[in-house]
Amino acid sequence: MANFSLKKMIFFTVFTITSIAVNYYCSLLAGLIAFPLYLDSIMTIAVTALCGLIPAFVCAVSSNILLYFFSNTGILFTFCHISTVIISYLVFRKERNATRENTQNFLYSIDSFMWVGFISAITNSILGDTISNFLYGANTSIPQVDNAVQGIYIITKNLSFAAYFGGTITNLIDKIFSALVCFCVYRIVSKIKKNHKNEVKKEPADIMTEKSTHLA
Repeated sequence: MANFSLKKMIFFTVFTITSIAVNYYCSLLAGLIAFPLYLDSIMTIAVTALCGLIPAFVCAVSSNILLYFFSNTGILFTFCHISTVIISYLVFRKERNATRENTQNFLYSIDSFMWVGFISAITNSILGDTISNFLYGANTSIPQVDNAVQGIYIITKNLSFAAYFGGTITNLIDKIFSALVCFCVYRIVSKIKKNHKNEVKKEPADIMTEKSTHLA
């Protein structure tokens, strides 16, 4: 049991740190290709599904802190990351509580991931656009997103509308895409973990078979 707990802790640590790095570098990549996406929480939902609430909080906060220090992202946007974690946790917990399947074989459905993406997009839009509009002059410091807002502003001449409308559309695309990526990562990692458990269970049986063969 202690060995299993240690393995679990190692997995949580490695996966969380890897996800923080992916969040950070994908956000930078989105800026380089000038595509109107954030991609700064592209792995956060997967961390919540695979590791739980605390590692997900660490992933969310650490990702934004890195972006704050090295990419001039506002520190208050951390609340957007945290809202993604809370929504992920609540949606996943609801599905887990509603199912009667054996917990060892339980897998979250793609529907839950899509709901997380959709609801997170709305909450991130409300929080992020409000912070951006009232504290940063509708500036997110993310060029590809700011360019989209500026384009809408040129047409509408209304900065608040441009910030909220542009932010909502960008968040919807970003969070749905992130939810799909996280679902794929979740299923792949879950399959690898399941195969590993099956191999570990087979080992004692194989040893007994070999002993029986030698005795015969």
